[in-house]
Amino acid sequence: MLKNKHKYFVLKPKRTSMNNEFNHITVLKKETIQNIFPSEKLLNLLKTNKTYKLNIVDATLGGGGHAEYLIHLFVNDPIFNNFELNFIGFDQDINALNFTEKKFKDVQLKYKNIHLHFENENFKNLAQIWQTKFPGEKIHGLYADFGVSSPQLDIGKRGFSLIHDGPIDMRMNPNDNLTAKNILEEYSELELTRIFFEYGEEPKSRKLAKAIVQDRKIEKIPLHSTIQLAEYIKRVLAYPNSRVHPATRAFQALRIEVNKELESINYLLQEIPELIHTHGKVGFISFHSLEDRLIKHAMRNWQKGKKAHEKQNEKKEFNIPLHLQLHLEENHNKGFGKEIPRGGITASDEECQMNNRSRSARLRCFEFSRETGG
Repeated sequence: MLKNKHKYFVLKPKRTSMNNEFNHITVLKKETIQNIFPSEKLLNLLKTNKTYKLNIVDATLGGGGHAEYLIHLFVNDPIFNNFELNFIGFDQDINALNFTEKKFKDVQLKYKNIHLHFENENFKNLAQIWQTKFPGEKIHGLYADFGVSSPQLDIGKRGFSLIHDGPIDMRMNPNDNLTAKNILEEYSELELTRIFFEYGEEPKSRKLAKAIVQDRKIEKIPLHSTIQLAEYIKRVLAYPNSRVHPATRAFQALRIEVNKELESINYLLQEIPELIHTHGKVGFISFHSLEDRLIKHAMRNWQKGKKAHEKQNEKKEFNIPLHLQLHLEENHNKGFGKEIPRGGITASDEECQMNNRSRSARLRCFEFSRETGG
């Protein structure tokens, strides 16, 4: 087994145009990795079983900031000298995946005990891919950053931005068919009301949906750029003295609908108990209340010893849209583990000053301590 001789590990990717497109500041980097890293109890168990391999999953690879810190800890802590790291990173954005794969190109050459795998997939397919590639194995640590990356927000041509002009697109995976423009042109008034209300928590969702449908008939819609759309929404909603752009909530709703973001999170959370090792850990970063409610709801039920089931008659909780709730059955008298720490972790004042987008981030972690089968 290769010994780690280097005191410090820092990736220095070559300057390329792709680097410029992924000038992304990772949120809650140290807090996330330190809280999902294997516990001493798990490491001792693996040593006892003579299984010197750690399976770690990054469900939202992005620019690889979390992964870089993970590898840094792995190669510099002597406790892992006899272990192999089996790392798999998922991202549905092929631009992000290509950038990070290139960034880590030299890692496997330099460290023979690190094995990197990259998947151009939505994390909703994570369980299926994991079980196909690593049948019978469990994951020891898994994390996901559910936010939109800075490059996606700041590059106008991706169509996410209120201030950088571009097409009304909003696809994280450019190969997907549905765009925000399709939604504005094709969804009914009822469907538009639903997504603006549920995914944007927009108080004037009915007013906005009605205006869009009426203006489609007189050809004021379609619009052709994000700036046009932002100004249109601002004019329709007519919020006086708004501290944020009046179109912010509607843009969020469109983005969530285009990428089926909450459905994907829901799929992942349902699969987690079956994927994670008895003493494994998971961590999820959310950026708005809809994401956080789903995560909190799932962890509270894991703590009670519940997991996903096919029942469809559970009552609505935590203001989560009914079609997104985890439907659960009782499996144990005791829970599967506990949230660590309860209530989650937010960015420090120092990080918020360095990166304004970290202000809305919340990290929730969960440590499993018993089997979920039975």
